[in-house]
Amino acid sequence: MYDRLNTGAASGIIAGIIMGLISMTLFAVGICELCIIAIGGGIFTSQLMEKLFIDGVILAWLIHFALSGAFGIMIAIMLKYSGTRYHILKGAGLLTLVYLVNIGFLAPIRGVFPDNQEYFDLLLILLYHILFGSLASFLIVKYEQKKVV
Repeated sequence: MYDRLNTGAASGIIAGIIMGLISMTLFAVGICELCIIAIGGGIFTSQLMEKLFIDGVILAWLIHFALSGAFGIMIAIMLKYSGTRYHILKGAGLLTLVYLVNIGFLAPIRGVFPDNQEYFDLLLILLYHILFGSLASFLIVKYEQKKVV
């Protein structure tokens, strides 16, 4: 069981790094106004990326790593009890559910998102979550297949 938790945490952190770098790159280029790292950092600082200094960015990445590891563990536990068939869809579905709960309930309560957010940014964040869930579940299953052989 601990091996599954470690695998889930490691795959979640790897998928989170990839998702976070894509998000920060698109934010820096100006394609989107929301950055998934800034949203994670806003959990404790209630600010967005343009207001964060270097210490805020470091805190945002640490929070992002913690959340990524936790979501990776959630995916690993889900795959243990539901099987690994259609694992990519299961991972994407779980993180889509996390996105809907966050956007529909948690973020408005916390006030992390600015008012009148563009639909493109919200759709892009949904795509980040789908990418994360798919990649994390893929990494978990690939690691378990290599371990068996």
